[in-house]
Amino acid sequence: MNLVISKISCRLMMLSALVLLFAPQVNADATFSTDKRFKDNGDMTITDTKTGLMWMKEDSYLKDSHWINWFESIKYVNKMNEEGFADHYDWRAPTVKELTTLYEADKTNSRVLGKGMVIHMDPIFAKEGTASLWSVEENGNYNAFGVVLNNGKRFNSPKKTKFRKAVRAVRHLN
Repeated sequence: MNLVISKISCRLMMLSALVLLFAPQVNADATFSTDKRFKDNGDMTITDTKTGLMWMKEDSYLKDSHWINWFESIKYVNKMNEEGFADHYDWRAPTVKELTTLYEADKTNSRVLGKGMVIHMDPIFAKEGTASLWSVEENGNYNAFGVVLNNGKRFNSPKKTKFRKAVRAVRHLN
């Protein structure tokens, strides 16, 4: 009887060790912004505790080293979902309203292209990206909206323009 109990105990211990070995790891490296609003999840995503949104830490320009037009921004987000960026499959292009929540006049992330525009968003996000981010919102057949992070205002540009524009995908936390 003791031998049976001993074998069962041994098997339970081995099973527990395997479960711990293969279980998803809790990210102990997660850090917060100075004001505790944003959480760096350690997987190239940032969680906004105020809005319940999760953002890419880098915009598409930082990730791929080139500007994109509005059509490419939609394709970019679709590709992120196909690849399961950060183990999520529900990324989307943000709305203008969502993008404006990233703008914080009293914070400086970095400058665009050296001494150019100042990007006013939390420095927890990756540095030296673009200040002009596309939204999902269209303005007719030929134009689309986005937000400029040096002043927090909406822009309206031709969908085909790429000049200093990128996308920063977002998703709702469940």
